[in-house]
Amino acid sequence: MSVTFTAELTGAPVNMANSNAARVLDTLGYAEPYGDEDAQLFLDRVLLALALEPEDAGRPAVADGRFIDCGRSQGYVQSRLHELRELAEYAQAQSLRVTWG
Repeated sequence: MSVTFTAELTGAPVNMANSNAARVLDTLGYAEPYGDEDAQLFLDRVLLALALEPEDAGRPAVADGRFIDCGRSQGYVQSRLHELRELAEYAQAQSLRVTWG
């Protein structure tokens, strides 16, 4: 499963695995794995998170029987926040909302 961020289904989407998206959404202050936001407000949250969030230490991969969690590389959250900043700037320029789900 995954969560995809878009500018109302236009532009280059940002796609993340559920657990990674949950981490990023939590960093942005969103509780739900789906939603939409005014581009400027979303951009403000992204810029605030980039300014305040310490570098993501990542987490190791875990395998438990047939379940495999590939983990998260160091700096993953910041990398994805930069992608979301670009998406929010695009959405703002096009007068679109940022959506995810």
